[in-house]
Amino acid sequence: MRFFLAVLFLAVGLQGRSVAQETVQLRPTEPAFAIEVPEVILSDVPVSRISMEARDLLGKFDPTYNGRPFIQGIKLTVRGVDTKLPQFVDGRFELETDLAAGRKVYLTGDHVVVDPDNPRAATFHLRIINRWYSILPPFIAVGLAILLRNVLISLFAAIWFGATVLRNWNLFLGLTDTLDNFILPSLINPVTADNSHITIILFTLFLGATVGVMSRGGGTAAMVNGLSRWTRTREHGQLMTWGMGLVIFFDDYANTLLVGSTMRPLTDRLKISREKLAFIIDSTAAPVAGLAVISTWVGIELSLIQDTYVSLGMDGNDVYQTFLASIPYRFYALHMLVFVWLIAYTGNDFGPMLHAEARAVAHGQLSRPRTVGEAPAIDSVETPIARRTLLRNALIPLGLLVMLLLIGLWWTGQEGIDEANVQRQGKAEIVASLSTILSYSNSNRVLLFSSFVASIAAIAAVVTSRALTLQECVDAWLHGAKTMFVPVIILVLSWSVASLCSEGNLNTAGFLVEISQGNLSVRWMPTLAFIVSAAVAFSTGSSWSTMGLLMPLSISVTFHLLVLINDANPNHPLMLATIGGVLAGAIFGDHCSPISDTTVLSSAAAGADHLDHVTTQLPYAGSVALVSIFMGYLPAGFGFSPLILLPFGLIVLYILVQFLGRPVSECADQITAALREEEERLRIEAEELAKKEAEDDSAPITPPKSDE
Repeated sequence: MRFFLAVLFLAVGLQGRSVAQETVQLRPTEPAFAIEVPEVILSDVPVSRISMEARDLLGKFDPTYNGRPFIQGIKLTVRGVDTKLPQFVDGRFELETDLAAGRKVYLTGDHVVVDPDNPRAATFHLRIINRWYSILPPFIAVGLAILLRNVLISLFAAIWFGATVLRNWNLFLGLTDTLDNFILPSLINPVTADNSHITIILFTLFLGATVGVMSRGGGTAAMVNGLSRWTRTREHGQLMTWGMGLVIFFDDYANTLLVGSTMRPLTDRLKISREKLAFIIDSTAAPVAGLAVISTWVGIELSLIQDTYVSLGMDGNDVYQTFLASIPYRFYALHMLVFVWLIAYTGNDFGPMLHAEARAVAHGQLSRPRTVGEAPAIDSVETPIARRTLLRNALIPLGLLVMLLLIGLWWTGQEGIDEANVQRQGKAEIVASLSTILSYSNSNRVLLFSSFVASIAAIAAVVTSRALTLQECVDAWLHGAKTMFVPVIILVLSWSVASLCSEGNLNTAGFLVEISQGNLSVRWMPTLAFIVSAAVAFSTGSSWSTMGLLMPLSISVTFHLLVLINDANPNHPLMLATIGGVLAGAIFGDHCSPISDTTVLSSAAAGADHLDHVTTQLPYAGSVALVSIFMGYLPAGFGFSPLILLPFGLIVLYILVQFLGRPVSECADQITAALREEEERLRIEAEELAKKEAEDDSAPITPPKSDE
């Protein structure tokens, strides 16, 4: 009996303990709030978005909560004024940074505390990265490239450094992230639906293969012989390259690769350095596509202007007129096109480009000897001589390439317009005009298909003409594609640096925008827009990303500054100058950036060393940019018309070329004369040495004296 009572007592005690344990588990220990913030937070730089959710006692979402708890560690400013944080609505709390509206959200410490007096207060620990680290990867890439003369190592080191910063200075994890999170994703660019990065890589390889078959099949030689009838001097060759850059205005990628691959054999024959060819290609690609009223750039430019105008309550129906009116204010692009013509026409150069050109003329060295990271030119490698050199072996693939580009842009543009009209659901349909067709076209997809078909057409043309056998054509196709391997690696690494500096990682552009803002007069907006756009494009290597970031911000700031003087006209000269400053500054920064895809493709198309292209182009781009600022954006901000400023700017450029520049032939003659003098000096020294040795040999040998 006692045994059963003891067992019963023990069972009741265990049950009581179980109840007590369940009671402890039901205590309100779950935080009352959950927070979501960006993974990477820079000190004193606005974050893109913060969101919170209220939680009940069980840790589940509570849609009934509509309170305003006290929050530590979050600051909201509207046009520079600290503003009270909003309350929860249906259990949710959301804050977003909107630079165009002047609204910024900051995280002010290493932790966020929500409702600190509540027993269920939520505390979230953060890791803040010093904002100055965000600017270091681009500068590391440039600095190491200049120091080591190796762009591949420099770009990889910059990515590794940035990834290490993101990984709290863990070198090993930074290395794994360099490969897993930056280089590999840059190959396919999964963010976009059309996988634009792998598309660009493939059409670059296919175009290299096309040129390889044309070169070995004799088509390139026949084309050069034909063009040589009209281009017998170096100046004529540069002017023809410049003219071709103006003709292919519809896309910057197509411009770069077509002009480079077509004109390089001719410029090689005329002893024009690869650096000069790359400069002309690069300077007539983005500027022409950006200025053309019909190009693949127009769509993004118009949409950015229209969306910002609508958000500000202005009329967004006449943005094309605004776009056209802003063209005279794109001083850098206009000045650069004229500057290239002046350089080509006068035959004068200065700075590193003068040395490169003199080297090519004096020594016949089209590229700097022993450059690292240089892609061998397709037509410069020893190849089997074609049995027949026929012009049609070049005209068929090139003509087919251009024709397919035009047809493809029209076709995909029509498809894009139809898809957009379906999604508009009752709104006014988009009218299919030439400009809208190009705006909605898929240029990367068209370039991929066109370049592949052109490479196959090149093989067919060469085989049917019996210039090469089928196996020789296949070998030439593979060899041409392989010559683009180094440029493709540089391109992938450049995209990786750009991804590292994007908003989701180091947010380099956000940092540059934050430190450049302050109280200023509206008259300084065009100049500031140009300089900031150039800095962002240089750091990120993308002119389109720069335009997407700064166009809404610059237009909004200019609009609100104009409101203060009661003159908020959508087509106000200062508004047009600011728009032109953003677009031109993005192109300038893109020109100077070693991680820009168009810069990489320009050096690849010219067969130039990438770093040599950047260093020789930089003084020219910088000179034109200074003229654009002092003879363009600064006076435009104080009311001067671009119709007056543009002629004065062109005069300054002419004076610059005449006084700073020197004729390449004169410099080459001096180098040749110096070499001859050195050879003569060495010859005389050798003769004197030989004469002295002969005298020594003929002199009688005196026997040594005896000690006796």
